[in-house]
Amino acid sequence: MSIHMKKSLFSLGLISALAFVGCSSDSDNEGIILPSATAGGQSAGSSSSSSQNQIPDELEYNYEMLYYYYFYAHLDHELSEDVMDYYNSPLLDNYGYSACTIRYTDVCYMYSQMQDPFTRYYDPNYASRVYAMLNETESDVGIGAEIDSVATGGQKALVFSQVYPKSPAEKAGVKANDTLLTIDNTIPNSTKALEALLTGDEGDSIAVEVKRGSDTLTLKIEISTFQIPSVFLNYKDSIPVIHIAEFTNKTVSDSGTYGEFMDALKVTEGAKATIIDLRDNPGGDVDQCNSISAELLSKGDTIIIDIETNIDSVLKGNKYEYIPVFDTVTYTAEKDGIGNGRYYVFMASDTSASCAELMLSALTVNRKSPVVGLNSYGKGIGQYVIPTVKNGLALITGLRSMDKNGDVYHTFGIAPDFEIENPDEQLAKAVELAKDPFKIEHTAGYGKENTGNFAKKARAKSNEGFFPKNRKEFYKSLSGALHNKK
Repeated sequence: MSIHMKKSLFSLGLISALAFVGCSSDSDNEGIILPSATAGGQSAGSSSSSSQNQIPDELEYNYEMLYYYYFYAHLDHELSEDVMDYYNSPLLDNYGYSACTIRYTDVCYMYSQMQDPFTRYYDPNYASRVYAMLNETESDVGIGAEIDSVATGGQKALVFSQVYPKSPAEKAGVKANDTLLTIDNTIPNSTKALEALLTGDEGDSIAVEVKRGSDTLTLKIEISTFQIPSVFLNYKDSIPVIHIAEFTNKTVSDSGTYGEFMDALKVTEGAKATIIDLRDNPGGDVDQCNSISAELLSKGDTIIIDIETNIDSVLKGNKYEYIPVFDTVTYTAEKDGIGNGRYYVFMASDTSASCAELMLSALTVNRKSPVVGLNSYGKGIGQYVIPTVKNGLALITGLRSMDKNGDVYHTFGIAPDFEIENPDEQLAKAVELAKDPFKIEHTAGYGKENTGNFAKKARAKSNEGFFPKNRKEFYKSLSGALHNKK
């Protein structure tokens, strides 16, 4: 899934500022002004029935957002012509973890009648947590580093493979490639012992002894909360492997995932080939993935073409009437990207979705970059993320994407050139291709069969107290088809 605010994201929406969560377009933090329901003309639906029957503000507002911005509201006649058809609707007992209180059951019922599984409403009990989940990476408590067992000189050594930016480990002076010798004067003799020695409560301190070149250093790390990056750089047989876990605008970098990715590109400058790992990437902020894609393309290359829902006005008599419209917006690379001269090999899985697929589409169509792994999820739609008048949150599908040739991957996904299920074998094949750059091009195109991920399924009955742990789990909850995926 991806986020796009209308002033700049795959298009989010509020009454005064819209944003997107979906797979395609522009940004996530800019806003457009939506008309007031009473601003100089007739609002959506039957405005007269609203005042006569005292339709709750939350129901009326959400009805208008669906009326103006839901892609299939009028195209497939999914939204009733009268908001009264949803008034005083029965309580739903299968609306997932966003279970509605009595006060908002009519709103939940209305959304449940929309056939798109990604068009959802979250009442005020859940809205703030969902909004945060869509806009920032996760946090954790620990040291903020990864340690690998590396064979050197016939022996195993524990090496800091990654030190997260702004993490406790980085603040203490730990650097990538430092060899870990002891923790609090104890030599860890197993992975279990290592984990035990490096964990603790926030505020605890641990002393680590590391070897850096010919120097041995003792560093004090204070365990605290840190933000998990969205981009990870590793090497396999000297080939850079950039793993993008998600696309978001609030990360360890002030520029979001784009900033992290740019750092990785600059560190690997001079590489002839690079592997980009998008496996299990559920998507995120469209501004982020558009900007990243542009850095791998040439000036003038089309990144994506979006058909977006929007709002317009027509003058009737001496009053303006607001109407829903479709706009076609083309996103292109404005200049040569700093990484446009490299050869890229992509890795994808059947849960690589939305914004991740936007990037896959842009690079396979423009650069013919090969893909290793599995057929991707097939989400070529985007959702407005709309805070509501009562502090609820609506996700409303308002965008569909196509590539520069007018072809769509929605429901079909991007097909791999080398279909491989085993993750280790996927990486091995990607490395093999990267070692012989520019020889293999993407020829598989898009999937040939419907992935089946967009048939609306009954949502699981809500479990009290259940809430997704992270963005991937959240996205899985939106589409029942993902629940049974590994």
